Amino acid sequence: MTSGLSWLDTSREDQQRMRELLKLFSDTESRDELGIGQVRDAFSDLLFPGTSVLQNRARYLLIVPWCYQDAQKRGLRGDRLAARVDRNERKVIAALLRGSDTEGMIGRRAGVGVRTLPSNIYAVALQEYGIRSGEDDTAPDRRLVSRLAEADELTERSRGSWHPTLPGAPPNFPQKVEGGLRLLPDEARWLRERIIAAVPGTLLAYLLEPAHRPGSEGDAPWDEPMALAAPEPIGSLVRDTQRFSLAMHGAALLYNLLVAERYEQAGLSEHEEPAARYRDRLSAWSDGVSAEPDLKGWDRSGMWTRLIEKNPRISTNVKAKQFIERWLDAVTSGAAGEAASDPALRDLVGERERSVKKGQSRLVNDKLLRTWSGASGSRQLVFRWPQVRRILADIHDGCAAGPSEAAGARA
Repeated sequence: MTSGLSWLDTSREDQQRMRELLKLFSDTESRDELGIGQVRDAFSDLLFPGTSVLQNRARYLLIVPWCYQDAQKRGLRGDRLAARVDRNERKVIAALLRGSDTEGMIGRRAGVGVRTLPSNIYAVALQEYGIRSGEDDTAPDRRLVSRLAEADELTERSRGSWHPTLPGAPPNFPQKVEGGLRLLPDEARWLRERIIAAVPGTLLAYLLEPAHRPGSEGDAPWDEPMALAAPEPIGSLVRDTQRFSLAMHGAALLYNLLVAERYEQAGLSEHEEPAARYRDRLSAWSDGVSAEPDLKGWDRSGMWTRLIEKNPRISTNVKAKQFIERWLDAVTSGAAGEAASDPALRDLVGERERSVKKGQSRLVNDKLLRTWSGASGSRQLVFRWPQVRRILADIHDGCAAGPSEAAGARA
């Protein structure tokens, strides 16, 4: 018998990274074409531990435990528990679809047949915040689990353990989800206290404090005045993140320029004058770099120390670190101002993409070149901020809700 694909030997963090990677591949502007994903994710984890680009609503941090508790109180274990949790999550999707608040909802488009369920998406967060401790009885993704000997191992897994003060599920759960995805005041206060206690000294915890609610609609965390005003060591991390994002955006734009030039040379014309567009964007980027005085004196030693402490594998990824350092040296010295025409920098970015993508490189693969969307990994890094901002808003809104609003959510 042929065995299937299994993720049982990988950590929850690795599983989450794979799901995030799959999501990023569906967004052509967010792809990691230059192989800097480990550093990007380490920054994100330092700022916003437990989060991912797949998460959008805070109440799932309670909905998932409620789905488990409903199954566990029936005395189920192993595959039977896994099946019941799966069924509960799909009942929740059906209930939420009947409501009016579906923004950020899992299954909003696919409905109850959605492949990736909330328990997969929020597993790392639940453990990071101490909402769940120990292992649960379900497989990471039942479609990816081999149907051979792993079934016995799943049966023997111990029952998940939930925080003793976890707020109780609303009446008639999971057939009905009172309040939808809006947190009730007691739920929001509990989540705020739990996350702040679990990840102190992070930007996530800082922005959850009542006095530090984000007030802007900026695209990145450094667009938020509260984030820039955060005390040390959070403040220096935010500034390092901002500098890194600005600097590396130039490398992403230069890569797209190289693809655009090759695209035009091949006589392809679905995208009109893409090379000129990316030269203009690189020029605007260079102006932005020149207007950032802190880049010239940027001491990156502390940044690398924190990143490697968060993910030691960064230190073993020598080629990625060397590429990043060479590009950052060019940016901080001013040499990257002419990146569009600088042969050394063009070779640096081109060789990096070819070494990462190999035969899938658009700089060598004509078939993939023809399918270029006009933007691949060209968006500036924002380190999960759109998702985190939504979760922060959920918790702050829930904490601020008055009695009448809470009663309306229950209706």
